[in-house]
Amino acid sequence: METAIRWSPSSDIKEQRFLLVDVVGHNFRYCRVESYNGKELRYQTLCGSRRVPAFRAFDWSTHNESIVAVGDWSGSATVIRLDDVQTTPITLPPKQQRLCNAVAFSKNGVLATGLEKVRNDFCLYIWDVSDRLSGGTSPITSPGRFTSEPIRRLSSSEAITSIRFFQSQPDTFVAGVKGACIRMYDLRENGGNPALQYQTSSVHNLSIDPLDENYFASAITQKNTTIHIWDRRFGLSSSAASQGSGTSQSAAISPVLEYKNAFEYASTVQPHIWSLRYCKGQSGHLGALASNGDFRVFETKQSFTFESNNKEHYTQSSQDQPEHPLCTRNIHHVEPPYRTGSGRQENARIVSFDFTNLAGPKGMPSAITLRGTGSVEVHELNRRPSAYALSSTGQLVGRGMGAKSESKDSINIGSLAQLGLFHVKPSSDVHPTSIASKVIESENFQQPNGDKVHKPEGRLSSRKKHEKWNERQHIDQIPSIDAALATLTLDRQRCLRGYLFDCRKNMHIVAGDPWLREMWDWIG
Repeated sequence: METAIRWSPSSDIKEQRFLLVDVVGHNFRYCRVESYNGKELRYQTLCGSRRVPAFRAFDWSTHNESIVAVGDWSGSATVIRLDDVQTTPITLPPKQQRLCNAVAFSKNGVLATGLEKVRNDFCLYIWDVSDRLSGGTSPITSPGRFTSEPIRRLSSSEAITSIRFFQSQPDTFVAGVKGACIRMYDLRENGGNPALQYQTSSVHNLSIDPLDENYFASAITQKNTTIHIWDRRFGLSSSAASQGSGTSQSAAISPVLEYKNAFEYASTVQPHIWSLRYCKGQSGHLGALASNGDFRVFETKQSFTFESNNKEHYTQSSQDQPEHPLCTRNIHHVEPPYRTGSGRQENARIVSFDFTNLAGPKGMPSAITLRGTGSVEVHELNRRPSAYALSSTGQLVGRGMGAKSESKDSINIGSLAQLGLFHVKPSSDVHPTSIASKVIESENFQQPNGDKVHKPEGRLSSRKKHEKWNERQHIDQIPSIDAALATLTLDRQRCLRGYLFDCRKNMHIVAGDPWLREMWDWIG
């Protein structure tokens, strides 16, 4: 990732601020929103710093927005003030030089640094810089290297991949151990042992839900791009973890929700997960960004079941699992991925995002995004679509259609006709795959913008053609209501036209579908 963007959690209606990070150019810009035209926004740079060493990890202090920390290639963490360029940054060096993989601020001014593995040395350093930050009012006065020693050294000879502090409990944090587990530490305990441990290889891009800190997420960034959501109330204690991962208790600890192959495509080049961020304005919204610009938001909620006496309960009786586990309510596809030949510029894809703490015009969570071109935009999630039902006679009924209702969440059955009915007229030329026949001509595929795609080598089989068509269900192209309803009533229209056991007649009825036509030709 070459650039990044972070939203200020202290932003309000009167003033909104965010941080722009240029990893390649080694600079930070603290910005304020000036205007917003509905999607793209204009901003003014309030302050910044260009005296930043080359870094590979950073974090922005939430309790003092003029402070940032970066981790460089030698393992040192540098604390920088953005509002005072004359002040010499504080450098926090490790005992032995190695890569710094993660840095994280706590709410009370503690800084954690996660380092690469080295023999006979700790890889998780905890520094107390609260006296230097002094609540964000006094400047950093000590130049050069920080003379104090870290207050804790944890995780001996284990590479740390990611670190996140809990906002409600600033002395507690989670850390990912490369290829091994996720550990939860409590700095108030003197032993230095983790309070909880989760055996997993999903240890990257840790993110904690700020509005429900019982849940946090992690990811496997490469290969199968899997996302896990964990419940911190159910973890393996440090005493049980010391016995090894072969115990029955460790086998029972599993994520409450798993998204396998969250970004999987038919292409040979699979994307990586670049970022995981929880929404600041509404709980249960986890945003994920892939390296190809695919931006999705996983909306979760707690699942309940009901007995005959209408008492809520969870059907699983195991005490090692949450009483009301998470389930997926919706997956919002905010931005489609970049594809070669799609007519979009590769540098126009989204490269970073962060959720805002303010709702959009529709009252839904919003995210601020940064594109490769440098433009900053705001994306608001769409509301869940209203419930619709399509009758066997081709009538479509939906909640709130055609009439104003006192409650948008209820339907008055007695006045169903007032909701608005649309009848799908039978048409002799309604072929669902006539759309496919217009777009797919032999083996020459066209994109929605009219650009032709490179013709593959050799002749494609029927199965390959069908897979390519399914893969190219255009996200950018929204079908009209007539086309959508015609597709939904396709089976009924075929039956009305005599779609039974006459192969010749069936071939004529499905003339717009090359795959069905080929099937009936083979049967006949």
